[in-house]
Amino acid sequence: MHLSNARRWEKLCHQQANILQGLSQTFPERAQAHQELVNYWRALAERVRRGESLKL
Repeated sequence: MHLSNARRWEKLCHQQANILQGLSQTFPERAQAHQELVNYWRALAERVRRGESLKL
């Protein structure tokens, strides 16, 4: 599935990842959970960039 606004989605995914990284500085006790979410958002951005299906 190709998203017509894939670049925008990719940008939003990276923004989400960056926000979560910042939260780890404020809440270091949640750093591991934040990192898991950062990894998810970055992987999603990569899938969008490659035009892969986003079906779960």
